[in-house]
Amino acid sequence: MIKNFADLGIGIFAYNRPSHLRRTLISLENNNIRQATIFLDGPKNHNDKVIQEEILFMIRNNPFIKLNLIKNKKNMGLAKSIYKGVNILVKKHKNTIIIEDDCVPRAEFFDFILKITKSKLYKKNLNPICGYQFPEIQRLNKKNFFPIYLNYFIPWGWCISSKYWEQYKKFLSNKTKLKFEDKIVNKINKLVKNKNKKIWSKNFIIFNLVNKKKIIFPSLSLIKNIGFDGSGINSKVTNKLNTEYIKPKNKLKDIDYIKNNTNLEREQIKVLGNRAKYFF
Repeated sequence: MIKNFADLGIGIFAYNRPSHLRRTLISLENNNIRQATIFLDGPKNHNDKVIQEEILFMIRNNPFIKLNLIKNKKNMGLAKSIYKGVNILVKKHKNTIIIEDDCVPRAEFFDFILKITKSKLYKKNLNPICGYQFPEIQRLNKKNFFPIYLNYFIPWGWCISSKYWEQYKKFLSNKTKLKFEDKIVNKINKLVKNKNKKIWSKNFIIFNLVNKKKIIFPSLSLIKNIGFDGSGINSKVTNKLNTEYIKPKNKLKDIDYIKNNTNLEREQIKVLGNRAKYFF
């Protein structure tokens, strides 16, 4: 259970998928989370308004979690909603967990985030933390549970410090650096351009690469992404990103250091090259 909400806040981003949001909230309840902020993007049409009535009922009548609702009057889209919402959260909390309504945290997720953010290593370097792990990488680790550094940010259940987010905001004003050349970034740029999408995480990936800042991942996936069922705005239908729950062989100890793993870094690049088309 997160006891000091000022140190670690939780933001949940929702739009028009009440069944997905319900599964995410049940996971928070099961993990004894008692407080969170829900950002609900504005409806595009009458159907959205009807669907959002169910979401609003769910939020207002949750007996287990104190849910602070921030609702957009107009539809902003996910990219703008994330940016606006994180800006609000980092003013209140030293570190913020961001969960979209199709990202269901598993049993070890919050403990993983807490242990990392409390470590001297994190407080010194402020590396972003991601909770999802690709199935190919998860299988390579054979149920061993540990934090690893990887190069590319995945926005499915993540955590960031307020200081690091402010650095990112300043970076966005430098248009030259946003033209960073990289094999995966070039692929993302091509996919986004061809599909005329607005993806906020592309620039955040560039920011981390420019600053040579690696991302902290778990060796096993602590997030189940349920958004590849055709309900998502930015994702295709696929089961190639499904991750089974693997109960770790070991408990995660206090974090003193995190190893680089070139084999897993190469595997992430390989998987991203093959799978990016499903979510960019």
